Amino acid sequence: MTIGPLFKMWCLMLAAALIGVAICIRWLDVPVAMAFLGNANRFSGLGRGLSSTVLVFGEMLLIIVLAIARLMRGDLPEFGKALFVASCASLSAYVANDQVLKFIFGRENPLVLLQGVPTHVFNFFQGDQHSSFPSGHMVMATAFAVAMIRLQPRTLPTLTILLSIGAAALVIGNWHFVGDVIAGIFVGATAGLVAGELWSEHVQKHTSA
Repeated sequence: MTIGPLFKMWCLMLAAALIGVAICIRWLDVPVAMAFLGNANRFSGLGRGLSSTVLVFGEMLLIIVLAIARLMRGDLPEFGKALFVASCASLSAYVANDQVLKFIFGRENPLVLLQGVPTHVFNFFQGDQHSSFPSGHMVMATAFAVAMIRLQPRTLPTLTILLSIGAAALVIGNWHFVGDVIAGIFVGATAGLVAGELWSEHVQKHTSA
């Protein structure tokens, strides 16, 4: 069996994410979180405005609007189809992360530093939706961005800038450790890449049929 280039790229992404997370846990996470200690309270308004509930509602609303437009018009422009696929990938990845991965890893968020530096990194199989690893916001945003970039390459510059700003905000706002963000990027990128590839393959088969 021949290993495809996408699988090789995913393996490189996995290796980079594992190395990055390990470096962050060992040397960066706690010092960086300590540097921004208290920012979560300063930016509480921003946190509420861009909470996961708000973002999930926004993506669900977008999906509903696009679905209604598809039913009324009989078709969607390619950009609209890309938005639909990216939103579905984003929501699916977010649910899987919140309900499975966060439960498995059970890492507390940086606010635990208010009670003292944690003695261990993960509380395996003891997590919940409020756990920190991987970052749900980063999973959601990256899955959406990667699917969109795969289907609409022209969005690459804009979405890359927005993702970078979002990642920095999660750390500066002291909502997540750096390692949480890196893990969220990997999980989201995996979901977005799979969704984009599956849709592209579907389009190609439909066109050639």
